[in-house]
Amino acid sequence: MVFNNPPPKVDTTPLIGELSRRLNDNTRRIRLIEDELENLDSRVNSMEQTIMDATKEMNQSVQHITEDNTELSDKVSNISVDVQKINARLKNLVTRQELREMQEYVELMKSITNRMSKSKNTSMIE
Repeated sequence: MVFNNPPPKVDTTPLIGELSRRLNDNTRRIRLIEDELENLDSRVNSMEQTIMDATKEMNQSVQHITEDNTELSDKVSNISVDVQKINARLKNLVTRQELREMQEYVELMKSITNRMSKSKNTSMIE
């Protein structure tokens, strides 16, 4: 019978050696892959931190710009109100033409009053 015969002797040493070599090779590859993954993870974490820092700085810059913009807007509004007040005051001022006309009237009045006073003086003398 077939089962009564002992199994043939096979030399498993080369097979075990090959399996050990493959196992060691695969273990080495896994270590290299793990090292690469750790390096990639470290680089990704570093990039994430850099991006977070840059985002924080940009947000602060945007906040400062917004505050400055609001302040400038307030100043422009105040200046606009001041300009309107100045324009309102300027409307009440005398123009150059009106000033010249007033000077002419004053000159006319002086000449009339001078004539009147001369005529009074001459009539008093007589």
